[in-house]
Amino acid sequence: MVAQGVKQMIEWTYSLSGDYGVAIVMVTLVIRLLLIPLNIQQRKQMKKQQEISREAERLKEKYKKNPQKMNDELQKLYQEKGFGMAGCLMSFVQFPIMICLYNGIRLIAAAGTTTVLLPWVASLLVRDQRMILPVATLIVQFLPQLYPYIRYFKELELQKMSASMILAMLAMNSMFVFVIPSGVGLYYFVSGVFTALEQLAVNVWSVRKLAEAA
Repeated sequence: MVAQGVKQMIEWTYSLSGDYGVAIVMVTLVIRLLLIPLNIQQRKQMKKQQEISREAERLKEKYKKNPQKMNDELQKLYQEKGFGMAGCLMSFVQFPIMICLYNGIRLIAAAGTTTVLLPWVASLLVRDQRMILPVATLIVQFLPQLYPYIRYFKELELQKMSASMILAMLAMNSMFVFVIPSGVGLYYFVSGVFTALEQLAVNVWSVRKLAEAA
C-alpha cells in the first residue's frame, strides 16, 4: 500500500519532469528531507553514547585494580547518563520508510523506462553493466568515513572506523549495489550523496559553534 503511494509520488513528479530518473531523484530528496528530524535525534543519541563510552573507558583505566569499584562507578555512570539503545532505535525507525521507497522505485523500474541521467543504461529495470553507478555509489557512501581524518574537524573528535570495518562495509554494500536495478541504484546514489553532504554540513556547523563558544 505504502509502496503504491511512493509509486504515485514518482508518477506525479514524472508528469512534471518527463523523466523517471529525475522523478526518482526528486522523490528521494523529498523523503530524505522529511527524515532530517529523525537524523538529528539519531546524531544526538550517538554523540551521547560516544561521550558515555569515553567516560567509561576513563573509569576502567582509573579503577582497573579495583573491579568492584569499577563496576559500581560504571553502573552509576549509566544511570546518570541514561545509557540505552535509543540511537539504534532511531535507525530502525527509518528502515520501514526506506523499504517502502525501495519497493515503490522497483514498481517504476519494472516499467523498463530509461533516463537521461543514465544514458548508458538501456533500462531502469536492469543493472548498470558498466558498473559506473555502483562504483559511484560506493564512493559517496565511503566519503563520511574520511571526515574524522580532516584536520578542520579535529576538535569534534569524530569516531573513526577501523580499516577492517570499512572494508567489511564496502564488501557488504558491493554485494547489493552491483546487482540491483539501475532505478533502485539511482536512489541509493542520491541518498548517499545526501547523507555525505548532510554530515559535512553538520560537522562544519559544529566546528563553528565550538569556535564561537571558545
